Amino acid sequence: MSKRILLGLVLGVYFIFGFYHLTNFISADEHFWLPNSGAERIEEYWKAIREGNWKNTRINDKPGITLAYTSGIALLFDDASGQIVEKDNTFKRFDPERTKKINFLYRLPILLLSGFFSLFFFWIIKKITKDGWIALWSVTGMLLSPVLLGISQIVNPDSLFWIFGSSTLFSFYAFLQERQKKFAILTALFFGLGLASKYVTIIFLPFFFLMMLIFYFFELETWREKRLEFQKFVLGNSLSYLGIILSGFLLFAVLMPASFVELEFFYLGTIGFPGMAPIFWATMVLNLAVIADAWFFKGRGLFYSLEKLRPFKKHISKIVYFILGGTVFFVIINWLTRNSIIDLSDIPFDTKRRDSFSEIAYYRRFIIEFVPLVFSLTPVALFALLFVWLKSFFCEIRLKTFVFVLSTFFLVFYVAVIEQGLLVTVRYSIVLFPFVMVLGAIALSEFFSKKNETESRWLKIVSSIIFSAIGILFILSQIQQTYFDGPLKKLFVNRVFRNPLSIIAIIFVIWLIAKLVRKYAHWQRREKISRVWIFSGLALLNVISLYLCAPFYFSYTNRLLPKSYIISGAWGYGGYEMAQYLNALPDAKNLIVWADSYGLCEFFVGKCIHKEKVDTVKYPIDYYFQSLQATIGMRFPNPKEEDSTKTILINDRPKSFLKLYKALK
Repeated sequence: MSKRILLGLVLGVYFIFGFYHLTNFISADEHFWLPNSGAERIEEYWKAIREGNWKNTRINDKPGITLAYTSGIALLFDDASGQIVEKDNTFKRFDPERTKKINFLYRLPILLLSGFFSLFFFWIIKKITKDGWIALWSVTGMLLSPVLLGISQIVNPDSLFWIFGSSTLFSFYAFLQERQKKFAILTALFFGLGLASKYVTIIFLPFFFLMMLIFYFFELETWREKRLEFQKFVLGNSLSYLGIILSGFLLFAVLMPASFVELEFFYLGTIGFPGMAPIFWATMVLNLAVIADAWFFKGRGLFYSLEKLRPFKKHISKIVYFILGGTVFFVIINWLTRNSIIDLSDIPFDTKRRDSFSEIAYYRRFIIEFVPLVFSLTPVALFALLFVWLKSFFCEIRLKTFVFVLSTFFLVFYVAVIEQGLLVTVRYSIVLFPFVMVLGAIALSEFFSKKNETESRWLKIVSSIIFSAIGILFILSQIQQTYFDGPLKKLFVNRVFRNPLSIIAIIFVIWLIAKLVRKYAHWQRREKISRVWIFSGLALLNVISLYLCAPFYFSYTNRLLPKSYIISGAWGYGGYEMAQYLNALPDAKNLIVWADSYGLCEFFVGKCIHKEKVDTVKYPIDYYFQSLQATIGMRFPNPKEEDSTKTILINDRPKSFLKLYKALK
């Protein structure tokens, strides 16, 4: 069957899940962008353009300009009036049908763009890997990833950043590999669009330079007898790099004309990003040094430096893969054993924070940053990622340069956010997800390809042990969670996971299972499996994950994380379902509900209050709506029934709750 037909089928499945529940939620930050009671950023941008008020085109510090162009299409079909039909200083009454219409019109362009952009991803990944199946598997993982599908339903700068950010890296790699101008043009285009989506795109500026060095380093042997060609290659790349950066900056400034009015806005959106200025100037100086070396000395200085580092190439690669793979494995084991190795149970992974995070030991911060990514991947994506890093550590793989570049970006990204003092959420690490899908597709290709004669025996042993260990601990964790409670639960954790003899016994069982896996897994037959069957299995497993978490895609958390923990809160999910319960009550239009977060009021037909201080005599509250991600607290007497009238758990996790309490009269 044609890969294009298979891609079309996946795209169809993506839209089936994507259109489901598209209008029936309000996420935490969307009220800043959508027509509402006074913070309509998308409309503000186009109003500034119409009036020539260029300074006001800086609508946000993200800056989210690409949202104005994507979701702004809705303005052609809508008058941009809000969904509030009645209000005073305390309450608001919304029109639920109007809310749904606004959600549909503003979200549809993002959903369509995310879906059809998969065609570009398929094309560019196929160009890079020279393998249509890797491209198809990569795009299948992206389209059917619960988190990526979930973010594609939300009007938020991150909904576009992951697209333009990943496209920037793929295009620049294709430029280095293919040496064609069209890829340099695409890189500049996506770099500019990325900056216009989120300023954090500036991270690609130094990473592009690092990519060039990595490319020279890994391909050094091919240039040994082509020194003149190497000189031209290096000089062309360095000059193109400058052109790409300047073109991206220019496109960003054109899309946000405030850059021409206030140079500070341009600076803040580019090299003025916190911590970037010294990195920018250091990168520019190094690039000019490379240009000077290529121009005056035919690249001898760069070639000599790389030649001196050549003996360390394998060691550098192994260190990168050991850090990444080891951290992911440690994160899984630590949480499966209820934080018995390092207790990180008090970390609020559903919210970014700067306060005390910088006081934690660096290695602990590094481990913590991986948690949202690890537990928001589907099991097949997570295990494939582990396998590609494991195999890259033990043996050579076919796309070693590409794998190393993508893997290095993970290190650079996490070091950068640690230096910023940020504890990243799933949304803040969204750009990593497409890279995971590509690495996972390469892992599938490696695993199911014809057995390589140089494939390490240790790879089989260690991979068997690792995946057996995860499997056994997952089963033990589920048994503990299901059947043990109170003192027995504490006994199980303390006596089993912290007792040396018990640990030795578990390791022995893992070793025994690993031996059986190695003996009976029929490694030599795996290359006979049809690529279509691999695609079918990958698609089916992802569809199952989507089905099980529907309609709360963005809050997806895999089962390796015990249910007592969360990495992503409701983020606006569940409010529609709670409003439907209220709307079905007698005389619902005359009810008054107090809500501590967004998501319910917009779908409720009665009066809704979202304020810290309320005169409960003037506004006798009938119900209280509370959630994990409250944006306000109560500063008034709140008599209510002790037990909630209705409770919704997002993806069946107790901490990710929505509760409705009836007021005592």
